[in-house]
Amino acid sequence: MKASPIQLLQLMFKHVKVELDPEHLPAEVPNPLTSVFTFDGVGVHSEVGIGEPDPDHEKGTLFFVGLRVVVDNVPDPERLEQKFAPYKVDVAAEGVFLVPKSAEQQPEDAEDLAVVNGASMLWSAVREQVSMLTSRMRAGPVVLPTVQFLDLKKRNGASEVAASPAVAAKRVRRSAKT
Repeated sequence: MKASPIQLLQLMFKHVKVELDPEHLPAEVPNPLTSVFTFDGVGVHSEVGIGEPDPDHEKGTLFFVGLRVVVDNVPDPERLEQKFAPYKVDVAAEGVFLVPKSAEQQPEDAEDLAVVNGASMLWSAVREQVSMLTSRMRAGPVVLPTVQFLDLKKRNGASEVAASPAVAAKRVRRSAKT
């Protein structure tokens, strides 16, 4: 086993909101042993932001990464076969990440490492929260899909956009639908 080139130092939830969506509840309560809700065709939106780094940390560069995940069940006219989740979800998390000096090659490499891997780590925490909360809810447990954030790398042409209320005081790299 070898240490990752990025270390999660702290994880915080800004808000966690998971509620039944009365319009999209299943007709019968699903049996969690025989059926699992999948998010195929459901609009899952995410916003990832990265805060200004602290390049003067003694062990490397500190980054602040924020992630907001939203399932709002709003009809999207561009999606021909849209499905809806039994829950509305709005979860925002942020973390403090360290890219050790030994992993830094160029400043943009460290930032790419922080945003791609940081967003992945935060997604996992959000995914776990949603799964845990819905396991005790009437429409049964749901698990957000597994995703990857490689498209957020600057060198891949990801563009920065204006700051979003989801991750205040951070640059938002991309807002995506899965």
